[in-house]
Amino acid sequence: MLKIHDILLHEDSLRIGACLKEMLMRLIPVLLLAGVVQSAWGDAPSTTSVQSSESYEAAIRNISSSPSYVLIFVGDEVGGQTHSICTTANFLLGAIHREYGIGYERTDLSKAVDIAIKTPDRTFRFHQPALNNIRLKYSLNDLEKARAFLAAFSTSELTEKFSSLYGEKRLPTNEYSRDAIACVLIERGLSPKMADISGQVYVDR
Repeated sequence: MLKIHDILLHEDSLRIGACLKEMLMRLIPVLLLAGVVQSAWGDAPSTTSVQSSESYEAAIRNISSSPSYVLIFVGDEVGGQTHSICTTANFLLGAIHREYGIGYERTDLSKAVDIAIKTPDRTFRFHQPALNNIRLKYSLNDLEKARAFLAAFSTSELTEKFSSLYGEKRLPTNEYSRDAIACVLIERGLSPKMADISGQVYVDR
C-alpha cells in the first residue's frame, strides 16, 4: 500500500516532469538550430537536411537565368570531413559535370540533374577540379552574423523584404555575405534565388 509520503513524492515527480517537458518543448527549436550549426561545420551531415526535398529539387531543376540556392554537404574524394555549403544549383551541377566528365547535351544535362537529386543525404565527394566550382564564399562568422541579423524577422516578413529587388523595399544587406544570407533564408524555410542582373538574393512570393 502506498504511503502518503510516497504519494506526495509521486506528485512532486509528476510536477517536475511536467515542468521539464515544458522546458524541453521550448528548447526544441533552439536544439534543432544547434544541430544544424553542428552539422554545417562538423564531421557529418544531419540525417534530416534543413532544406526540404521540394525546395531542393525545384532549385536543381530551375534552369532560368536566376539560379536557386541549395544547401549541400561537400567533402573530398578521400572520405574525410564534410562541411555544408550554400551555393547556387548551377555551380553544383557544374561540379557534377566536372567530376563525372559529363557533357552538355540534353541527355547529359538530365544525367547531372539525376545525380544531384539522387545523391544520398546530398553529400558530395569531389576531386579538386570539381571542388573548385563550389568554393565556400563565407565564413562561420559570416553565417552567424547573418543569422543574428535576420533573427528579428518572421518568415512572412523575410518573404516581404526579399521578394522585391528595389532598394527601398529591401533589407540593407550590403554588409553581409550574400551566400550566408541565402543560407539563413534556407534555414528559415525559404527558397532563395540569385537575381540574374544585380546578383541580389531574393525569394518568390
